[in-house]
Amino acid sequence: MTVVCDICLNSINLHSSNTDLFTNKKFNIYFCKKCSIAKTYLPKEFNFKEHYPPNYYGQDGKKFNSIVELIVLCSRFLRSIFCYQLFNKENIKLLDIGCGRGHFLGFLKKKGWFVYGTESSEISGSIAKKKIGSQSILISQNLDDLKKIDITFDIITLWHVLEHIEQPKKIISLIDKKLANNGYLVIEVPNFNSIQHLINKNNWIHLDCPRHVTHFSKEGLLNLFGDKQFKIVKSSTFSLEFGFYGMLQSLLNLFVPAPNYLFSLIRKKNAKLQKVSMIKNYLSMFLTVILFIPLSFISIIFEIISIIFKRGGILRVVIKKYN
Repeated sequence: MTVVCDICLNSINLHSSNTDLFTNKKFNIYFCKKCSIAKTYLPKEFNFKEHYPPNYYGQDGKKFNSIVELIVLCSRFLRSIFCYQLFNKENIKLLDIGCGRGHFLGFLKKKGWFVYGTESSEISGSIAKKKIGSQSILISQNLDDLKKIDITFDIITLWHVLEHIEQPKKIISLIDKKLANNGYLVIEVPNFNSIQHLINKNNWIHLDCPRHVTHFSKEGLLNLFGDKQFKIVKSSTFSLEFGFYGMLQSLLNLFVPAPNYLFSLIRKKNAKLQKVSMIKNYLSMFLTVILFIPLSFISIIFEIISIIFKRGGILRVVIKKYN
């Protein structure tokens, strides 16, 4: 079977595989050495619906327990501060592609920004409409619907969205038309070149196949934007929200029989993953409880070292569009 890179159109080789935590189906990942981008192989007309079951989103869009949901809210606030500091003024036009429940947009709306969001999930999008306003949220799974937005934006953000898109070059072309000259594009994705991915390989929590279709390194993002008037002006592999947790989960996976068991524990009852056998469940619970504290300290050290060497679990880049 021949798999072709969507960016350079060359044939690419099998790199690894990942099993979906919701359906227990296995997916192969192919890596392009030329572009430094990997892709999850999916057959033509692949049906994503079964891989986004109701328990994926949880009730009212809340996937996690109360403590983790509070951490999520705080992370959206920190994202809003990060973006606001790029301009430090009001009346900025922002487009958030994949806006979720609209927390991030809400914080910047209070800062005096004009905000607009798109969301593919009816559940999350409906919550965002109540928070931001129905005229400011577009619920659609079709990328071409971005053309309907007759606004030029000063900043466009994609927080953990680009990895879900099968044709990243297509959305870059659409963004090019919607982003003002000297405007900013902020992208955050899992770092395929991270140490935590190296440690955990096929069970790395941020592979998340088949929902994550395209997997990026910094070099991959540079190649993706290579033929456009874009330049990366800031980059980091530090993430309070996902970085340290991802490293902890990777280390736990070395000892716990049920892959990414901690991820299942922190989810709400109505958002749980597939069930595991009783023996495997109890053993995984026991080992997670015993190892949680010592591995938490070790994961902090490992992730800090990874960040120093620019191989942390999450990659954030700020890209400026020039005339």
